[in-house]
Amino acid sequence: MAIVLTGIFSSTNALQAFQSSLDTTAGNLANIATNAFKGRRTLFQDVFYSDSQNGQVGQGSQVGTTDRNFSQGKALITGNDLDVAIQGQGFLAVTASNGTTQYTRDGALQLDATGMLVTIDGLVVQPPITFPADVTSTRISANGTISVLTGSSPETPIVLGQLRLTNFANLQGLQAIGGNRFVETNSSGVPLTNIPGTSGLGILTQGSLEQSNVDTSTELVRLVTTSKNYVANSRALKVEDRIVEGALDLVG
Repeated sequence: MAIVLTGIFSSTNALQAFQSSLDTTAGNLANIATNAFKGRRTLFQDVFYSDSQNGQVGQGSQVGTTDRNFSQGKALITGNDLDVAIQGQGFLAVTASNGTTQYTRDGALQLDATGMLVTIDGLVVQPPITFPADVTSTRISANGTISVLTGSSPETPIVLGQLRLTNFANLQGLQAIGGNRFVETNSSGVPLTNIPGTSGLGILTQGSLEQSNVDTSTELVRLVTTSKNYVANSRALKVEDRIVEGALDLVG
């Protein structure tokens, strides 16, 4: 009976692990159109327990970790003066409503009612940069320098400020909090901030946005494979359940 119950545990553990993988894949596919989204993958590990008579007995698999792919997404040209794609390493730092500093690669920027540079959900980009009301054109250089022409200065560019990028020693240690943003943790290490194009940081491309790095073909193959594995373990669990039921009938 113990061997049969071990089989049930194995199938149950596997079903939970494959369900987690399906959830991860579904999340990736749902964010194919999300600016600068970084896809995830579920990594499995085997499960054993020691049996004095049979040595180590397998109990299926479990989720070891879910890591994130921080590779570069393709750049989409938008022509919007306030859109910036990060080419290379780094994140834009923003200030949340609760005062905490968060990090994003989504460069779809805009101005709020006061002329301050913010993200699409209204978080202030750090360091803060405020635009005059009479701006006629904006230039964001590769190193993040922002200059504008205005109605009062139509020929002489006015430098408004300098965008900076932040990187971390361990990107896998960053905690995703939704809204395409991350926060630092003890595992990520401290934020390292500098001018774009220095200290190993990427550069900025004005008028473009980084796209999701999710590969549709890869995710669909993973979805089909995981679904088949899930069904196979479901069938195994049903067989083991029948065996247990038969054994109980014999005992009864």
